[in-house]
Amino acid sequence: MNRRAFHSLFAILAFAGSAVISAQTLANVPSAEPRASTSGPGIIAIGSPLVFGGTNAPDTYSANTTFSSTPVQVDNGKVTIWQKQVPTGSNGEWDIFYTKITDGGPLAGDTSAYWNILMNYTLTAPVFFDQVVTQWQVDGTPVSPLGDNIGGTGGICCAVTSNPILPGPAFYNSGFSGALPAGIQTNWRELYVQPYSLVSEAGINPSTANELVFALHFTLQTLPVVTGVISLSEFGAFPTFGSGSWIEIYGTNLAEITQEWANSDFNGLAAPTTLGGTSVTVAGQAAFVEYVSPTQVDVQVAGGLGTGSQSVVVTTESGSSAPFTVTMDAVQPGLLATPSFDIGGTQYAVALFPDNVTYVLPPGAISGVASKLAAPGDTITLYGIGFGEVNQGIPPGQIAQGQTSLAAPLTIKIGGSQATVTYQGLAPTFVGLYQFDVVVPNIAANHAAPLTFSLGGVSGTQKLFLAVGN
Repeated sequence: MNRRAFHSLFAILAFAGSAVISAQTLANVPSAEPRASTSGPGIIAIGSPLVFGGTNAPDTYSANTTFSSTPVQVDNGKVTIWQKQVPTGSNGEWDIFYTKITDGGPLAGDTSAYWNILMNYTLTAPVFFDQVVTQWQVDGTPVSPLGDNIGGTGGICCAVTSNPILPGPAFYNSGFSGALPAGIQTNWRELYVQPYSLVSEAGINPSTANELVFALHFTLQTLPVVTGVISLSEFGAFPTFGSGSWIEIYGTNLAEITQEWANSDFNGLAAPTTLGGTSVTVAGQAAFVEYVSPTQVDVQVAGGLGTGSQSVVVTTESGSSAPFTVTMDAVQPGLLATPSFDIGGTQYAVALFPDNVTYVLPPGAISGVASKLAAPGDTITLYGIGFGEVNQGIPPGQIAQGQTSLAAPLTIKIGGSQATVTYQGLAPTFVGLYQFDVVVPNIAANHAAPLTFSLGGVSGTQKLFLAVGN
């Protein structure tokens, strides 16, 4: 079984224009220590209460202070702490916590014991905690180079040479993230290592490291807003769609991250209804979520929904969007025809020869893409979405297994002549993707032969072409 993602089709159709959006790259590494700032969202308010304490760091203590860039001494003057805040736009910020031993000695009083730093701080609004950086220093200089990650109880990863906020090597994104409510965050564990000597695995000398910098990134939780919905753009981009079809949802705050489904997201043959904390309902029924990003979500609509005016709602950890009104038809089929196959104003359908490498296009139409003209009698493969139910009863949101057949009658014409369709059903091992194996009829050579179809007696509305020779 090939990978369960719908977009995996484009591993074969390399130039078919997959809708996958690459993950956002990290911000540039700062060239100097980040400057404190009072501008930005103030997720942790400057001057707000802060409880800070450590175990074996170098003693066991607890101190009541405030979130401030002004250094204060705690643990009877043995430890100096201060904080900085660096906004990342209007809805995010880095909050950086500095811990330094005053006398220049090691951070841990006993390197064979465990080391635990806890703090209480207050969030002014609901947020996503989405990034963390941890850095050891000696007299203000980051420990370098870092070796392996820190193992054992309270293990820490991931050793990197650069990160988005602190200059120099550090540990970045140890895998901790999630939504946090407004209010006091109690017993927030800044660091826990048992025994503290384990830090030596990463090239940190526990007897000389005398400063720890701990940076948290928060992003304000904001409700998702839906601004538009269409069927998949590579399959017609229709403003209406039917049950079981695939749609693209556009807007803002639709997801915290960019993610495409993977095998691990499936429950047997069943596709996920939640991905990266984002879920979608169409006409009140859960959709199957294939791709999420802050501005676009791709889902397969559930089956058996009504027609006419219906609502699309996107839900994240922040809450639900206002209902977005769409119009649903009984079916709204579309064949795969991407912008890259628009050659000089002629929109060709994406059609493959049986080798799954060569496309039906005028030779050389797209540089670097194997293509040739289809001849009468050749079998070619087309792909589509939204063609309705199959006789075998496979529902939306399920990986297709074996051969299936459309419940509604399908007719395909090339150059005005009806073609023989040897297979018309769901594409095996995919979700909601239809496959049509078509024999090219005996027509005259035409590099732009019209390709039309009808489903259940209703003609498709796409204006598509195929390149046919003889």
